[in-house]
Amino acid sequence: MAYADLLINWCTVERYSQVSIVVGTDGNDYYCIWPHTAAVADKPITGVNYATYWTATGGTGIGSAWVLGTVYALSFDAYGQPVKGWVVVPELSDEPCRLMAGSGREIVVGAEVVIADYKLFLGDVTITEQDRVNVCVKDPAGAWVYTLYEILLVNNVQDGVDSHHKECYLRAVR
Repeated sequence: MAYADLLINWCTVERYSQVSIVVGTDGNDYYCIWPHTAAVADKPITGVNYATYWTATGGTGIGSAWVLGTVYALSFDAYGQPVKGWVVVPELSDEPCRLMAGSGREIVVGAEVVIADYKLFLGDVTITEQDRVNVCVKDPAGAWVYTLYEILLVNNVQDGVDSHHKECYLRAVR
């Protein structure tokens, strides 16, 4: 049985980033000025409605790629500072995984000792303790249910030659 055959659930990795600043088709960065779900007509700067949703930052280098179907939020807080939020990492969407109940492992996070609720097994992907993961598991009735978890610790497991998979200790987002 291959390792991949043991991965019976699906997860989506989310990363905290400036999701409301994107790169336009002209290579410049744009702030979101009105919340929306990205559509072709709203893409900066080729979309016919882009000016309704985006305004130029006056620079480059901080925006992320514009992604069709992404929910974009306002870019500024009450102090005029760029807002950060959680965004799905496209290459880590619908990643096969296996979730197991934790053994009560204590993990030090900053100055706090935290008990890990679960252990998550993923393939060899780029994931860190600054990310979080939304895991889809079948409930006893056979329905798929998503639960959001904080990643407390990531262990890189090797097969003696190269990296093999990641073991992540999790706790449910409170």
